[in-house]
Amino acid sequence: MTAEEKRVAETLARVAGAGEVRVTLYYSEGGSAFGSAKSLAGALVVAEGAGDIAVRLGLTEAVETLLDLPPGSVMVLRMEER
Repeated sequence: MTAEEKRVAETLARVAGAGEVRVTLYYSEGGSAFGSAKSLAGALVVAEGAGDIAVRLGLTEAVETLLDLPPGSVMVLRMEER
């Protein structure tokens, strides 16, 4: 987990009902006249509380806001019970 993923996961874990949270960010490579650069393309969030639709929606909106991602680029899934 990168420092950015850890920071986002720690923030999301504070959302009521979220429980334990893991975050994976993914990037796309863009090219320009000045070379190539990676830009944030989306996020996958796995959370204990994501089985609750209200928690899932809150986590989705939080990630979109925190990372300035467009709707549809964030997926939130329920964490497997152990």
